Amino acid sequence: MKKLNNKGFSLVELLGVMVILGVILAAGIAQYRKYIVTVSEEAYDDMAKAIYAATENYMMDHPNAKKVDVNDLVSEGYLEQLDDPGKADNQCESKVTISPLEDDGASDTAIGKNAYTVNLCCEKYDYSYRYPEDIKSKDKYCKVYPYDIKKIKDIKVLNVYPSPSFEKNVMSWMDTYGKGLIHVTPVYIVDFNANPEYYMQNEKGEWKYDVIVYGFADCNGGQDLTVHSRDLTEEYMISGGSVVFGHDTIISYSGGHPNFRSLAKYVNVENYSPWTWTGRTKVKINKTGIFTTYPYNIGEEGTILTIPTSHTSGQRAHGDVWLTFDGADNPDESVYLTTYGNNAFIQIGHSNGQATPDEQKILTNIIFYTLAKQYAEDEEE
Repeated sequence: MKKLNNKGFSLVELLGVMVILGVILAAGIAQYRKYIVTVSEEAYDDMAKAIYAATENYMMDHPNAKKVDVNDLVSEGYLEQLDDPGKADNQCESKVTISPLEDDGASDTAIGKNAYTVNLCCEKYDYSYRYPEDIKSKDKYCKVYPYDIKKIKDIKVLNVYPSPSFEKNVMSWMDTYGKGLIHVTPVYIVDFNANPEYYMQNEKGEWKYDVIVYGFADCNGGQDLTVHSRDLTEEYMISGGSVVFGHDTIISYSGGHPNFRSLAKYVNVENYSPWTWTGRTKVKINKTGIFTTYPYNIGEEGTILTIPTSHTSGQRAHGDVWLTFDGADNPDESVYLTTYGNNAFIQIGHSNGQATPDEQKILTNIIFYTLAKQYAEDEEE
């Protein structure tokens, strides 16, 4: 005879009911998790569709555009900010590439319209979408980022310093902030100019360094490259090497550093005159990206960082303007740091070669970033 509990069920029956409830509950949790994943995927898909729609609208207004910067879509009101659906307070990155859409004769698609690839890259999500086909595929790495920057384990830097008293500055800064991965060889610019091949190339004619840093001193210590060292530097840059130009290397006035100034095109900097002097001890983050986050997270857009006094010298930037002097009216003409391709121009050096901790972290990040861009170009070839 079965013993009943006070509810009229035997203990065996009650245990059976509990097991069944447990199975139902477990299935419910699994279904819930599946639902969350599905909703998250749909949110990313909707974001990609929104980027595509915004791009099409942008192209209607800019029919001759060859590429689309998603930051422009946001800043010009075509698109909302890309908040990461799967990670609160994070933002996704995106890149759109455009190609002509070929007419296969089987549709009414007009020749001359565009196909778009939307690369959507969030903290735990990296897919590319092809429109108008609306096909989603997994990227081997997130193409909006120049390179998986964390793969970089060794960076060889040649610092061509402009004044004898500044020989160990960059080396010391990178010993402190270079994460043990940036190794600096200093050379005085007078010695460098006398025999640039010796410092830049090995016996086989191969480049010895990943990044060359020119600077840092006020007026660059009154030093310019020679025609020969300029030509070799240009050869290095054309072959894919990265260069960071310091304060008063690429300078506007006609009598200053013509050989450095002739390389301004490689950082997409225009020298103009008459020019206004913009100087501050504070700089502001003008845009964010891999540069502002690795290896140091230096802040969000609008963050103010402290530097020794520095200034512009008639440079107008047409590349990526990352940092500007705080309070200046025109970011393109108040540039503290700009990059173009895998090269950079920065205003470190005005105050007798001094650099604050903020500035030293900025330099570390830009060395990593320019090398990552260099690797990315290699992978795309």
